[in-house]
Order: sequence, then structure tokens, then C-alpha cells
Amino acid sequence: MTTLKPKDFIKSVLIDEVGLMINNHPYISFIIMGIGIEFLGKCLATTRSDWHESGHSGPDFKKAISTIPSLHKYEPYLKTHNLYSSFRCGLAHSISPKLQITLSSKGEFGHMIEHCGELNIKAEDFYSDFKQACEYIINLTFASEDKMSKYFLQVPGEMFNTGTEIPTWLTINNCPTTSSTLNAPAVSGSITGTEFKLE
Repeated sequence: MTTLKPKDFIKSVLIDEVGLMINNHPYISFIIMGIGIEFLGKCLATTRSDWHESGHSGPDFKKAISTIPSLHKYEPYLKTHNLYSSFRCGLAHSISPKLQITLSSKGEFGHMIEHCGELNIKAEDFYSDFKQACEYIINLTFASEDKMSKYFLQVPGEMFNTGTEIPTWLTINNCPTTSSTLNAPAVSGSITGTEFKLE
């Protein structure tokens, strides 16, 4: 059983896996990024220990937008275009943004352009901001008792992302049959600019 901490999940899934989706599956990437912004807000909620405590989706999404530097530019649209409901909720619940938001990629309509009262979001530009937001969270220091310092997700098998070329970060391997814990190969890194670099 492989156990991931939150920062491991952010690096392996929200940065690396979503990054692979942008070119070939931009529409699906919007769904993950919308929910991912809410998750980043949950990471910032240091007074809560339960990831699944209900009633915080809107506040968590908005906290991420208003707190994380690369997402600040979207803050006015929380009110003018109801970004949480139109973007995150529309995609999460109906796989389609509401009428206040349009989506594009590649050579289509530009990013953060308002047209006919609607706001367009372009996948590649939005991912750049989302990736920086993820790196911002990775760079934060959390108290040892905070949920960000504890294990977050368990997956069966000896590694996460089996079958892909994405490395697993900060994981340990728990062997329930022998009650032993094996440390995964030590990997450390730092973020410089917008790139996560191995040390």
C-alpha cells in the first residue's frame, strides 16, 4: 500500500497529470482544475483537520482565489461572473460551465477576455496560473499537527501512477501483511520560478 501526503498528491496529480492533459484533453483538465482550486483552499484551512467536512466548498474555492498570488487576477470574477458557481460548480455537477463562463484552448478565443457579458478561460493560460498556485502550496510550511503534514491518500500497490512516467514524490510503502513500513527512495526538491527541481 502506497501512502501519499497532500504535497505528494499536488505534485503528482494536480501538476504532473493535469499538465499532461492540457494538450490532448483540455476540456477535462478544466474540471480537475476547478475542483483543484477548491482543494488548494482546503490546504490553506489550517483550523480544520477533516478534508471531508461539508459546507466549505465555496469558502475554500474563494479563499484560494483571494490568497494565492497567481490566482488573484480571478478575484473580481468571483462577483462579476459568479466564478465559483459558474465555473467550479457548473463543471463539477454538470460537466459544463454556466452561461457566465466560456472555455477555450490552443488557437481559440483568448484568456480572460470578456465577450457578450461572458468571461472566457483558456486552458493553457489557466493551467499556468493553476500550476503556480500548486507550487505556492508546496512551498508553504505547515505545522507537524496540521493535516498537510499527515498522510492523505492510500493506493494499493508499491507505487502511485503505475504505468505512467510520472514519478511519485514523498511516498512511503506500507506493507500490511508484515506490519512493516518501508521508506520509498528519498527524493527531495525545491521550486525555482515555476519549475519543481530535484536536488
